[in-house]
Amino acid sequence: MKGIALRCCCFLTGIAALALASCKSTPVEPEPAVQEKSVEESIYVPPSFEEVQPLALLGEGFGIYIAIPASKHVSLTASVLTKEVEKMSRKDAETVAKHIDLLCAGQGGAEDASLLEVAASGMLPTVAVKTTFTKKNGWTKNSYDAVSTEDALRHKYPHTFSYYSREDSEYKIAFTSQELFCLSQDIAAMLERYAVRPEVADTPYNQWISQESDDILFYVTRPEVYLQRLIGRRISVGTDYMRGRLAYQGEERYDMTLTMHAVSPKAVPALKSLLMLSFGLSGATITQTDSETVELSNVSLTEQEIIDMLVQKE
Repeated sequence: MKGIALRCCCFLTGIAALALASCKSTPVEPEPAVQEKSVEESIYVPPSFEEVQPLALLGEGFGIYIAIPASKHVSLTASVLTKEVEKMSRKDAETVAKHIDLLCAGQGGAEDASLLEVAASGMLPTVAVKTTFTKKNGWTKNSYDAVSTEDALRHKYPHTFSYYSREDSEYKIAFTSQELFCLSQDIAAMLERYAVRPEVADTPYNQWISQESDDILFYVTRPEVYLQRLIGRRISVGTDYMRGRLAYQGEERYDMTLTMHAVSPKAVPALKSLLMLSFGLSGATITQTDSETVELSNVSLTEQEIIDMLVQKE
């Protein structure tokens, strides 16, 4: 089972094609006679409702939630793509990242560790979607009618959607609007949420990763596995959640701050000792902020180390 970063590659491969398609020039044809438009026809009237936030489309119960302002972290996104997507150039991978404003993902369901949901906001031309996601390119277009609700239907919220699938992938991609697109093995669940236009739920993980920030924010609801990857050994210290941020420091390195919450005050001394043993000689700072919380800061990580920490190995 691959983790968030690597599983997003299937999704971003399609987006790469979109980005490139939108940049290609087309032959110049003679322009038809221009008909004067009325003022009403010349003015774009936006919909009467706001677009759904990407984070609002993610379900509950994931092991990790992450928010990446991709256009602010082009190099990291491109590193993932060029490593995992065959024959993808660095230049093309960077083009993809620049088209995504915010990517939110949840990975590792309570009953299905492989479950992944991705929702991202950006701006992709409609023509590029139609010319890229074709049968010739291996995509099948499907239709889905969400159950929706009486209230949503009364407000005329969209409830009929198209999504794209491939025989060689378990993931489906849906472009719910020109500014929002999503991916999952279970795309129907995300489209059902979109149909009722939900607000971002008031949960601890959403409160953390929905902050306005140029950093990569993540929240881990089941931290044992991720701590084991970070520390490099099995741990028996009880922790019930951790949250962190990755701030870009230049030269493809990030500074990580990680806050860990112990299941009880009695577990804190063992947690501090473990962190001191693992990071004490690296210049990291370990601080107990209250009776049940320990903060690890000033941890310098490379892009590859970040991928290794967040990726769930097969």
